[in-house]
Amino acid sequence: MILDNGTKIRLESTIFIIKRQSAHAQNNLSPKNGQTKTTMASIKPILASDAVHVKGKHLFKNDGTQFIIKGIAFPTPPETMLTEDHRGYHSEAWLKILHQLRDSELEFNAVRMYRMYPERVDYSEFFRGAAELGVYVIVPLTAASGPGVLDRKLAAPKCYKPKLFKYGARAIREYLRYPNVLAGVVGNEVMNDEKAWRSAPCIRAYARDLKVFMDSMVEEGAANRTLPLIYAAQDSATIGGAAVDKDTVMKLTVDYLTCSEEGKGVAVPDMAGKEPTHGIEHFSENKFGQSPIDIYGVNIESWCSSTQDFYKNPDGTPGSYYSLWQALRNSSIPIIFSEMGCPHSQFDRDDLERKTKEGTRDWAQIPVVLDDMGDSWSGFVAYTYDGPKDFIMFDGGEWNGKDVLTPTKDFENFKHQLKKISRYETNITLDEFDDGRFLPSRCDDVETDLLSCCGVRLFNDEKMPSYSHMIDVHTGREVNNNMWLTMAAFVLALGATFWIHKNSRAKRIGVEGVSLLNGNSIENVEYKSISS
Repeated sequence: MILDNGTKIRLESTIFIIKRQSAHAQNNLSPKNGQTKTTMASIKPILASDAVHVKGKHLFKNDGTQFIIKGIAFPTPPETMLTEDHRGYHSEAWLKILHQLRDSELEFNAVRMYRMYPERVDYSEFFRGAAELGVYVIVPLTAASGPGVLDRKLAAPKCYKPKLFKYGARAIREYLRYPNVLAGVVGNEVMNDEKAWRSAPCIRAYARDLKVFMDSMVEEGAANRTLPLIYAAQDSATIGGAAVDKDTVMKLTVDYLTCSEEGKGVAVPDMAGKEPTHGIEHFSENKFGQSPIDIYGVNIESWCSSTQDFYKNPDGTPGSYYSLWQALRNSSIPIIFSEMGCPHSQFDRDDLERKTKEGTRDWAQIPVVLDDMGDSWSGFVAYTYDGPKDFIMFDGGEWNGKDVLTPTKDFENFKHQLKKISRYETNITLDEFDDGRFLPSRCDDVETDLLSCCGVRLFNDEKMPSYSHMIDVHTGREVNNNMWLTMAAFVLALGATFWIHKNSRAKRIGVEGVSLLNGNSIENVEYKSISS
């Protein structure tokens, strides 16, 4: 049935709400927006003590228990809404989706957001509502337009501008107010080819400046924690031509983004006060003293067959997840699948007996990520609630920014696989954790590898600009440019005073010299201008 307001979505979402309403008492309806309240007893709100940090190769909560990301990509409001003052943000609509996922008994703990405007929009109601539902949020620290753009088309250092740092620093000040903001993405699929790799030093410089800024916030009491930083790489990125396989590219990328000047040497904790603020020991002894990123994300589209397993592809070649795990397992930081899911059009495409018209995915890789890859991987974000049609889990879209969509068989499969690992228990606690074996590579070695294998020559990292002290950690305002103008004026005034004093002294000496030549004592000389 098509309603007068134009789409089928509204009717379907209404049916969904009515069905849920029949399963709950009337007093379970939220008087604010009419959505059903989630009443699952197992859901615990996220408190300040539940903030997640990084230690070595894993994620931990503040109580010392290991944290595994079990996430889903959140839909982006339609373009027509992004021009409005609220930039497509409607807290009630966004929270409806989280309630829908909870009410469906999906055992997830995180969502990844793609477009947010923290400099213009107050997201506090959404973050707090998500925390009440036990949902962590991965946020973007760049933007598609405006000051938050990191332009991959520009080579370093031109791709890193002061306005990008100001955007990121102000965003972080906002996000650190909420303990369920899990991490921030400083770049998404930026270095996808040889030309785009020229912007790689900008990723490192931006991330380092944000870390210095966050450490200053902790030191000055403006924050009680720092936010882990993620770079999300495209699994199909290519550099160096066909001779360089994509797993090697993934390893070179993480090696570059975590490399240090001293390499596999003495560990240098990243400190703010008395405790490691990022929860990770950084091994760089360069002038910044920090590894630029904390978590390496891989956006992956493989696992495209229901006969796939961890070790082998259907054609007998090494499994795509296995070969990637082999390439990255010795990385010095946590790895996640920042986007995970085969395109519907590719799933079982060569197996006519199993292929469905919709290309329904089985999501059988989920136990693999948390079991076979669990020594290095810290979870995943399944792609996606709604977005590109080749990846969606819900019907009725494009999402209109207001109403929930209808779950598909693809979503049901995803939910089923999550239930399989619902009792998955990690065997690592912070107290017994030791990752001293996994140290980053030397930057010189990584840059040599990039040049020899792939022809990539990068701008000198040490010459990248730093803007880390441009924003006041307490107010979020730009450090007063008038201060610099005042200092400049003071210097000019001091110089002018010195010049006047020097000139007056020269005139005085000139008069004294004339007086002495005339046989007069200095005391009797009347000081006059030499020109008078």
